[in-house]
Amino acid sequence: MPKIGPGFWKILLGIGVGLAFIAFILGWIGFGVPDWHAFQHYNGSTEEFYGLWAYCQQPAPLYNTVCRHWSDASHQLFNGTEPSFLSISDGLITIGMIMLSLGLIVAVVTAILPLLAYAAGALMLLGFIFLIIGLPIFGQESNSLSKLRGDAKYNKRYGFWLIVPTIILAFLAAILFIVTGYYYQRYGFGNLATHSYSRRLYGGQRLLGPANLLNGMPYAAYPRMMPNPYQYQAALQGPSLLSQYIARRMPQYYGPSVIRRVTVTAFPQPSVIRATGQPPYVAPAYYRLPGAQSGYAPRVNLTGRARAGSPIRVA
Repeated sequence: MPKIGPGFWKILLGIGVGLAFIAFILGWIGFGVPDWHAFQHYNGSTEEFYGLWAYCQQPAPLYNTVCRHWSDASHQLFNGTEPSFLSISDGLITIGMIMLSLGLIVAVVTAILPLLAYAAGALMLLGFIFLIIGLPIFGQESNSLSKLRGDAKYNKRYGFWLIVPTIILAFLAAILFIVTGYYYQRYGFGNLATHSYSRRLYGGQRLLGPANLLNGMPYAAYPRMMPNPYQYQAALQGPSLLSQYIARRMPQYYGPSVIRRVTVTAFPQPSVIRATGQPPYVAPAYYRLPGAQSGYAPRVNLTGRARAGSPIRVA
């Protein structure tokens, strides 16, 4: 099955609205004009024609057309009785054009609320049904009336033929609106103003960003969520060996300092208060040599003899 983009429903909706708008224009023009059925008697040169609303006469020399509404024309020509097929065709085609117009309005609103595409398709389909029933009734019955009256010639004019493309376009628009609703539910999202590139081209799913590295999250269960395989491996390996070594070699904290007074002994000692606690930046005890003292300290002569030697530098 070919991949369908999330914005494909917008294309279908645009085409459907265009077809429905053309059908709307052609249908109402044909609906309003009286040029549907024209005929001419044997003994006259006046051409007569009528539509759903009016009956007209057009004399040949002057071409001065006179039209009357059917309520007046029926009294003059049909003894006050309007032909029955006119009222039937009038009702069916009127309802069909109203349904078509409502379908076009709902289709325009579908750009904001896409799920209304089904309602637009249903209204256009109802308009198509009423039109396709009403138009053949008028065409067949008007021909039968001309034959019954003995007209010399009769034919259909442009008002009648304008309804034919209206019916075809209404049917196509109805199918497009229904398909638009289906593709929107299956693949689309948002409305006409929503960008289409923020969703996958197939399946109708939103594109997800990289997963956040959270403590305790089972990353191994979601390998496809990591955008970078090296980042995924680094997250699984934990701290590097260098980081572990530095953490182990860092001096420990010996706690708060305790102040005490040093007692005086036989050896000269500074009579000052010193801290026995060791600050955290002093090297640990295992760095010191056994017997080493701070600073430059001379070697101790236990025999009493002078001994030469360099002072020892301790950490």
